[in-house]
Amino acid sequence: GRQRGLTEAQTKRMASQLPRMRDRVVGGARLRRGERVLDIGAGTGLIALEAGRRVGPSGSVVALDISRDALEECLRQSGSDGATAPLAAVVADGLRLPFAGATFDAVFTRSVLIYVGDKASAIREMHRVLRPGGRASIFEPINSASAEYTWRWGLDLRSAQAAHDRVVAHLQANWDHRETMMGFDERDLLRWFVEAGFSPVQMRYEYGFARQRRGGRNAAAGLATRPNPSMMSYEEAARAVLGNGADDYLLRLSRILVSQPVEGAGAAAYVVARKEKT
Repeated sequence: GRQRGLTEAQTKRMASQLPRMRDRVVGGARLRRGERVLDIGAGTGLIALEAGRRVGPSGSVVALDISRDALEECLRQSGSDGATAPLAAVVADGLRLPFAGATFDAVFTRSVLIYVGDKASAIREMHRVLRPGGRASIFEPINSASAEYTWRWGLDLRSAQAAHDRVVAHLQANWDHRETMMGFDERDLLRWFVEAGFSPVQMRYEYGFARQRRGGRNAAAGLATRPNPSMMSYEEAARAVLGNGADDYLLRLSRILVSQPVEGAGAAAYVVARKEKT
């Protein structure tokens, strides 16, 4: 759903961003050969598979996720060429890690805490399963930084306001993880790591803003794609709310999106933290 409606160029651009993010997260832990690694919320293995290459066959990697299907794909991609660490897949919740304390040398997450209600507890669990001197390296979007642009785009929408308000109300009401995604910022994230007992804790916070005109295909793609897997697209919400009138409304909105500069913002935090040696 996240790539639905994207042009080929947009799909390639999205695909090119993931390896850069992966390398920053994995690189933050400064892995060494033979280390034991845990990837929480591993999905299909973006982080876990790269970590396995870096710790080598003398190391070990555990990919943990609540989705069995995602982990099966992760295992399928892992191969068995003998050049990477053995990979174990565990279906479990990040709030209750099924491991003894001081088990791992490094722990990773990527865009996982945004789905977790009790983020402080999840970070304490990371701390618990790390050995003294172990490292946590994570990436999290800071969605609260872009709240004022979400479904607003900085546009004059008066000619479509009534229908737009109905569509946005439907999106909000059906956004399963709205509070967990929007209810924190980078300062909260930093505080939770410090309170969990990590030291030192380093954060790189990145914020981007752009005001630009969109072509027709880009405008249509923006309405058709899902911002994240737990959300419907704007187009899907419009069809649910407006029924037979959705096509006319979406065409009118696309023309507005093309006729005015569109504003948008995004923010993210990379955190690297160490469990103190005893």
